[in-house]
Amino acid sequence: MSEPPRRWQEHGLVSRLITIAVGAPALIALLWAGGWWLAAAVCVLAAVAAQEFRRLVEAVGCRSSPVLLAGALAFPVLAGAGRWDAAGPVVVAVVLAAASYGLTASRRAGAPSAVAADTLGALYVGALFAHLILMRAEIGLAAVLSVLGIIWANDIAAYLVGGKLGRRQLAPAISPGKSVEGFVGGLAAAVVVAMAVGAWQGWPVGLLGLIGLAVALAGVVGDLSKSTMKRAAGVKDSGAALPGHGGVLDRFDAVLFGVPAGYYLWRWLIA
Repeated sequence: MSEPPRRWQEHGLVSRLITIAVGAPALIALLWAGGWWLAAAVCVLAAVAAQEFRRLVEAVGCRSSPVLLAGALAFPVLAGAGRWDAAGPVVVAVVLAAASYGLTASRRAGAPSAVAADTLGALYVGALFAHLILMRAEIGLAAVLSVLGIIWANDIAAYLVGGKLGRRQLAPAISPGKSVEGFVGGLAAAVVVAMAVGAWQGWPVGLLGLIGLAVALAGVVGDLSKSTMKRAAGVKDSGAALPGHGGVLDRFDAVLFGVPAGYYLWRWLIA
């Protein structure tokens, strides 16, 4: 006899909590250490996420190449080495390499989609993940922890408010579980947390509220974008690297979009 659904749900919740209890302190420790410790960890995350992205695009008929993984790893390495000024030439190199692979017999028929998948995957995974390293190195530990706190506050509040008050679906064709009420609650929590952190750290409170709103919105876009790819691929999770959470892309979807938004807004408005 199969196990009752409730038992499966409880097992999934326990796995999720264990992953958070282990993963969150580990991430904070790596951010505190910074330097090549953080860069190495981000490279591992980018490598796993690149493989998850490859499976998603291949599920819809796109053929990827080694350019996807190589490009995804190049950007964290650049950020870790303090050579982000070379990111532009690396983008050009990724496009040229992907186009060259598109000339091979096995990929010619689907060359446009294959080149697009390699290029997008390298940028989506590698370039976006690299901003964790950039923000830690250029702006500091307090700033990157603040941005992550904003993202987490948005996620938690959206989940709680949506579960209690959710009535209207936010994007039923993409992610039926998300509600308008949860979306608004998450944004409100993100702004409140951002302004509280600003007051605590002596940063401009109003500007921190604006950054909080923008980071939360970017995180929602990242979440929905990943959900769109999974729905197109016909899978529930992007992978199984993180018990209870699915894959790296499942757990870091909002971070991939929220941290770059926070990084540039912080540089323009605060730093």
